[in-house]
Amino acid sequence: MAMHSIVTRELANPFRSWEKWFQTPAGQLLRESEQAWLDARLQDRFGYQAFQMGPRGIDALRLNRMSSRARLSPYAVDGAEDELVCDPSALPIASESTDLLVLTHALEMVADPHGLLREAERILIPEGQLVIVGLNPHSLWALHRPLAVTRCPPVQGRWISASRVRDWCSLLGLTTEAGCFGVYRPMVYDERWSRRWRWMEAAGARWWPAFGAAYLLTAVKRRMGMRILSPRWTKAPKRAASAAVARQG
Repeated sequence: MAMHSIVTRELANPFRSWEKWFQTPAGQLLRESEQAWLDARLQDRFGYQAFQMGPRGIDALRLNRMSSRARLSPYAVDGAEDELVCDPSALPIASESTDLLVLTHALEMVADPHGLLREAERILIPEGQLVIVGLNPHSLWALHRPLAVTRCPPVQGRWISASRVRDWCSLLGLTTEAGCFGVYRPMVYDERWSRRWRWMEAAGARWWPAFGAAYLLTAVKRRMGMRILSPRWTKAPKRAASAAVARQG
């Protein structure tokens, strides 16, 4: 634990750039959209222990009612006493002890995103849930990245597609159950133009849903060899009634 903190404090914290970028019109749009997704999906998730990792501008667990909630970070932030600084490829959390883990733009900000997913699978309890929010490389926003890197989301690594994340989850035994895309208007740097393009949100959700700037995926850890047994309803009472009618005849 202490060793992880010492190692990560030597690295620059790329999440700091997000706080400034969230103040731009495009950043505000992305933050508000993703916060609404997380609020709607996580407020009724029950369990005991939940963790989140991502920029501080988004609080994935603010409406969740689990008794134990904490924030993980691969980078140290001065004055952030509520964060557990740790190596993302070796989380200091017991195996099968976590009910919910939320990764908000975390896979794009670590050197080994697949290693972070392996750790996510390890710490989740059976039927535990993993929620991933990421940037879509197949979107209008991705076209802006080579031309205006400083104005795009401050991601140091690559944008990982939702289909790639699903494949990785499948290899780890995590079953993806639900997902959504959003933020279809172009990346603009003026709030007036952002309002003018608002109509694209409804149009994009209807006509090109997989091309939103961001996506959310939910995956569940399934225990191999286990399945839920549903009751087998019998028709014995009906057959008995039929037999009684036959005898009377």
